[in-house]
Amino acid sequence: MSEARAAWLARPALRSLTGALALAASVAFAAEPSLAERLGDLVNVYRTEHGLPTLHVDATLSALATEHSAAMAKAGKMSHDDFPSRVRRSGRAMCVENVGWNYHTAQRQFDAWRQSSGHNLNMLDRRVDRLGIGVAGDYVTLMACGA
Repeated sequence: MSEARAAWLARPALRSLTGALALAASVAFAAEPSLAERLGDLVNVYRTEHGLPTLHVDATLSALATEHSAAMAKAGKMSHDDFPSRVRRSGRAMCVENVGWNYHTAQRQFDAWRQSSGHNLNMLDRRVDRLGIGVAGDYVTLMACGA
């Protein structure tokens, strides 16, 4: 068999192998939890360590938190601006909110909240049962709400 013919026959296999490797890499990447997911897991582990139930992820709260993180990123500052509006739009009776900026890992953000008395109380609030976490750039918002 000529070298050219062997190369031609090998190409589909090479393309197939390259495609399989790319697919495996994308699946592995997709399986990697996001910063928001890792942060939510840390909050829930912390709550169970304190005898509290875990919080269920809520799509509405996640959208509100992401919207607020994006607004903070656009303004270039951390804030709780329009928090009452987010509570109303959540459809829940009460909410708490933690915001953060410039913590590049979930663990660092969680540790900062845990070391702040107000943020720590929010994470351990017995009245909440749902949460949403939104990330935009270096800004993070956790919104947890109850009945």
